Amino acid sequence: MIDRSRRDFLRYTGIVTTAIGSARPGTARRTPETNARASHTVPGRLELLGHAFLDNPPGIYSNGVLRDDGRYGLLGGYYGEGGSFLVDLEDLSNPTQAHRLRSPMTNRQNDVAFDARDGLYYRTQEPNTEDGERGFQVVDYGYATGTVSEPTIVADVDTPRTGVHHIESHPEAPLVYAVDKKGNEPGVLTYDTSDPTDPVLIDVTGPYGYAHDITVEADRDLLHVAYIDGRFVGYVVFDIADPTSPTERGRVDYADRPDYEAIDLAGFEACHSARFDPERKLAVLSDERGTGIPGGKHVFDIGWGDGSPEDPVHLGFTHSPNATEQGDDEQFFWTTHFHDVASCGDTTLLVDGGYHEGVWIADITDPRDPTPSQQFQTRKDEHRAKQLGSGPIIDSLDSIHPPFVWSAEYNETRGFVFASDSITGAYVFDISADSFEFRTIEEELARSFEPTGEIGARELDLARHYNEEHATVPNTGGKVLTDEVLAEIERRVDAASQSATTM
Repeated sequence: MIDRSRRDFLRYTGIVTTAIGSARPGTARRTPETNARASHTVPGRLELLGHAFLDNPPGIYSNGVLRDDGRYGLLGGYYGEGGSFLVDLEDLSNPTQAHRLRSPMTNRQNDVAFDARDGLYYRTQEPNTEDGERGFQVVDYGYATGTVSEPTIVADVDTPRTGVHHIESHPEAPLVYAVDKKGNEPGVLTYDTSDPTDPVLIDVTGPYGYAHDITVEADRDLLHVAYIDGRFVGYVVFDIADPTSPTERGRVDYADRPDYEAIDLAGFEACHSARFDPERKLAVLSDERGTGIPGGKHVFDIGWGDGSPEDPVHLGFTHSPNATEQGDDEQFFWTTHFHDVASCGDTTLLVDGGYHEGVWIADITDPRDPTPSQQFQTRKDEHRAKQLGSGPIIDSLDSIHPPFVWSAEYNETRGFVFASDSITGAYVFDISADSFEFRTIEEELARSFEPTGEIGARELDLARHYNEEHATVPNTGGKVLTDEVLAEIERRVDAASQSATTM
């Protein structure tokens, strides 16, 4: 269990206490025998194209999103004076920071979103202090008064409750949907942004609960909303045939379903985010639990088979590739986070920004059997990372270290993935349906740093890290780095070192 001050912090900052949970009895982690996956190969590969460390101010990076044409990416900032970071993606192999628009220490930008009109984006505001700003801002970076290199804030919008946690723009209408959460009131706000300098609140809707994430599926006139806490926890599908007035069509109430009890067993708690499969009328939900059994991914039928928006049907579930029970000093390590769905020919892949898992993908071509494939450990330039800062809020983040990925988003226009690591910045990946072959522990360690191909001091330190975390090793299909395996690696490194000194 976590102490009261930590709980107060989590509720105040929006990482609500039900997302934390507590350690439960039952299966804590897969055993070495059952953990190794049955198949040696699974469809789904990632290839790193480019990385941008960005300014790296004190604090951490938050959600990362893409403009629809894939020309720019955008990251938010969590604590410190980070603000928002526009990333130039003209050359995918060389993403560069186009601007950083700072924010005061009194608030944070948990989420950012591009407007359908070129040159505008939104960034949320949640308070870090009692008198911190609550709402969202409209940023002009080329629409009228601003430029890419010199953006201007053209509107500050105060919202009525706790500040905006997530925001989503409609891709065809001058509207944004904002989450201004409170556990006993409707949490989805609709704003008319026809005049971007003066957004107008035109609708408030939804069940009473902490709405957490919103996604527009314009082709089907649907709004997907995840509720993480409060009087209602679960998933709601809204009809937005009239985009100015969302109306509920169906829901999944987590209160009617089992809690998390064991690794690889579906549980339903703290519904964190909702995305959709653009080709197959499926919804993919993510649960976020900070300690104990981590949250995983659910696939729901909302038109693929017997399901519908009015009556979603649960099809499949997976935890992240190396999921294990999270201790109080491993908060949010193995739980899932913001994901997207990519159609690659006849193969459908889920790509997740999975906190300490890095960026990982799963084959969901058969939605009844989601199967994790490759993952990428986002440690680029980690030696350049500054201290997070100081103070009661930032001190609570001391346990995090790379990889710690906030989000992953797929761009269909250019066929790439954009990911945000909270410490090491922005990443660009190629994603394909090619099969990934799981590696031995030694093979994975030897590929962990540049140059690749051998296990030396850095790789040995990483092996010890995996052993101390009682973690399975990435890209091995679930192999555990036991004390015996570590001892053998230490013996080999020591022998190689002695051999080198005698030459």
